[in-house]
Amino acid sequence: MRRTGLTILLAAALAAAGCGGSPSPEETVSTAVSGLSKGDEKAVCDQLTPAAKRKLLAVLADDPPLVEPVRASTCEEAITKVHAQLSQPIRAVLEDGEVDDAKVDGDKAVVHVTGAGIDVELQKIDDEWKITDGFFNR
Repeated sequence: MRRTGLTILLAAALAAAGCGGSPSPEETVSTAVSGLSKGDEKAVCDQLTPAAKRKLLAVLADDPPLVEPVRASTCEEAITKVHAQLSQPIRAVLEDGEVDDAKVDGDKAVVHVTGAGIDVELQKIDDEWKITDGFFNR
């Protein structure tokens, strides 16, 4: 009986900590934002859909917010170049990846990034939330 109780308690603690399930929309966006702050291009790009990566490259090459235009052939290369341009105060604002609660509508969600003042759009694909738009929009 005691072992069963401990097993249930451990399972509940893991569930509460977010282990074992896919990240929430807020966690997905927070990971991308804090990844940008740290220059962790993999953490950022892993949160984006393929279409969002293509859009990111186009936006960064044209007239991006916060940085000078960036020419890159991959998401990872673009994030590395963007990170190099970010001032320390901007990195500090983004470091915690602070976001508001998601507004979820079925398999779509919008998360507001507090420090950057942007709304990021997501879609649930194969049981995972992925960023589809808004990461570098004005």
